[in-house]
Amino acid sequence: DARMLADLATQIATLIADRDDHGDNAALDRLFPAAYRENDVDAAEFRRFTEEELADEKVGNALSMARTLEAPTTDEKIRVTLDAGAAFAWLRTFTDIRLALATRLGIETEESVISPDDASRYSFAIYNWLGELQYSLVRAVDR
Repeated sequence: DARMLADLATQIATLIADRDDHGDNAALDRLFPAAYRENDVDAAEFRRFTEEELADEKVGNALSMARTLEAPTTDEKIRVTLDAGAAFAWLRTFTDIRLALATRLGIETEESVISPDDASRYSFAIYNWLGELQYSLVRAVDR
């Protein structure tokens, strides 16, 4: 589980860090939505002043998660203890990964109903698993 989560965190960090190389990408559009949907000029101006810092924060959060989960070469279990700042960084990273997966799966709203085919069944299972992990962390932070 730790290796998979570290890999997903690294993948989302790479997607965000290399976003200029991806051109039009629906997952990136979901991770960086337009602040002004009715006004492209205002949206572009807002993005110009905020996107770089937001992207740096997202990449930093994801890479921090990945580093924390770096597994020893054995199959030894990893025990992770997070302070409040790290916990919130992880929660934001869970959200980013799930948004990217949701885009690929065609999940638009909470009410979206999808029937995963064989090709997307694995991604859908990961999406749900990440939701369970995120919910567990929210509950732990809320205590």
